[in-house]
Amino acid sequence: MPTTITVFVDPHTQPHNWAYTKRQEVQGYGQLKRILKSYPVPHSLQGVTKGKIVSIDVSIDKKDLEIKLIKFISSIGTSKRSSIDKNIIDTIGDIPLQEIQDPYLKGKVHKVWTLDVSYNPALSIKDIIARQMIDDALVDKKILPEKTIIVEATSGNTGAGLALLGTYYGLTTMLIVPDKVSVEKINRLREFGAHVIIAPTQVSPTNPRSYYSIRDFLGKGKNVWVPQQYDNLSNSKAHRLFTGPHIWKKTKGKVTAVIIPTGTCGTISGIGQYLKGKNPNIKIIGVDTVGSILYLLKQGHKVEDVQKYSHSYDIQGFGEDFQPKNLDLNVVDTYIRVSDISGLQMTQLLPALGFFQGQSSGASYAALLESIDKKYISEKDNVVVLFPDVGIPYRHDVYNDEWMKEKKFQVQS
Repeated sequence: MPTTITVFVDPHTQPHNWAYTKRQEVQGYGQLKRILKSYPVPHSLQGVTKGKIVSIDVSIDKKDLEIKLIKFISSIGTSKRSSIDKNIIDTIGDIPLQEIQDPYLKGKVHKVWTLDVSYNPALSIKDIIARQMIDDALVDKKILPEKTIIVEATSGNTGAGLALLGTYYGLTTMLIVPDKVSVEKINRLREFGAHVIIAPTQVSPTNPRSYYSIRDFLGKGKNVWVPQQYDNLSNSKAHRLFTGPHIWKKTKGKVTAVIIPTGTCGTISGIGQYLKGKNPNIKIIGVDTVGSILYLLKQGHKVEDVQKYSHSYDIQGFGEDFQPKNLDLNVVDTYIRVSDISGLQMTQLLPALGFFQGQSSGASYAALLESIDKKYISEKDNVVVLFPDVGIPYRHDVYNDEWMKEKKFQVQS
């Protein structure tokens, strides 16, 4: 008999029963072994020089901020093309579909799968857009190997993909990350060779200290290329060309619903555009966090009318306080909002199903359960729940009981 534990997904919901079996333990162990082989970086990157780091104080004035940034970028030389095996780059996007075996879902949904992104070299779905953005920029001659500096604002995953591809092509990578990003993720970006600027979170997007404003300031420099992942349509193009067809092929055209956390919105838009083209009845469900405004945009509100409702949140990897150009609301059927506590508690519980995933993955699974409760998903549906990244970079926050207790997010048993 499997051991059953009862936990609370959210204080306002009924307990969720999970069965933990030997099969799931074996599956999870296999995934963890694969992750550790590429962590913190794939073996062929282990000789890469570790990137530099600087933090921006929330109280620094604009002039001193600009001087500090100019000094930082001036201290960094250009990169040389590395000896990364091209086979590693070629594996990007070739990720298997794994069925999720959750006894709780029996009779509520026909099948549930996820894409196992631990097969991507930088261990997230964002490897796919990093490759597409850089490949398109190379074709358009917007970047030159061994000359160009990549500058991007990122919560970590796109940055890891950009740093991986940047190192391969001999491009210097400079990443601006919000200060809520875990130390683990920041150190990993530096292991990929990226130089990191840590920006304060609790400022508006237009504040000169925000990670968007710092990106835009540095983007004016010589030999600098800013991917602009939020507005670069190569982002959604990547998922329209690769991830959408991959899901259709792996499910043999049987997929009826997809649940996707949204931040840059390229993933949901690209996958949605492709799958809706194959079958307009496929349900595309976005996952948004409390504090973000994306779900309000789907309701027909204008950005300028709802930005006042945006506020900070602890969960990482999705949600925004503006409308990315990659967001195609025409292919999004509905949004599910997930709170910090629901998403983070669910993340802690995913290993019981054999999946060691990041924070947005927990939110994605919480959205699946909510979709079932709201009757968006039925017992006839074949659902792909996107788990965007793996869990190991989150060891010091969501997988740390002390951090969860400090934030008052701990699971009650």
